[in-house]
Amino acid sequence: MSRILIIEDEEVLADSLQDILEGEGHQVRTARNGLDALDVLAREKPDLALLDLMLPLVDGLTVLKALRRDSPSSAVVVVTSCSREALRDLPVQGFLRKPFSIEALLGAVKKVLSVPSPSTS
Repeated sequence: MSRILIIEDEEVLADSLQDILEGEGHQVRTARNGLDALDVLAREKPDLALLDLMLPLVDGLTVLKALRRDSPSSAVVVVTSCSREALRDLPVQGFLRKPFSIEALLGAVKKVLSVPSPSTS
């Protein structure tokens, strides 16, 4: 299935997301801060990144810029407590507002991964 990178500093949430997505057959990596995310992204190109914007060490917007620069075909779903309106100009494919249901998570992942990436169209 798909390669997913979870960039989330809340340990319980990151572990839960990993368990759920691996249960759906995805290959999942996690990064607990922005610096770790940049390190992973230097070596790997995920199909999807679930990105929290409020991260320690390096903020989520910096990680998003690196993703768009180095992995332009990777889809990004922002996972945040901010309203979508406050973030509407971000170059991402989706939003999940915390707290969210498992159904919302799986629906967002399925929707984003079913859309052809710019590099394959």
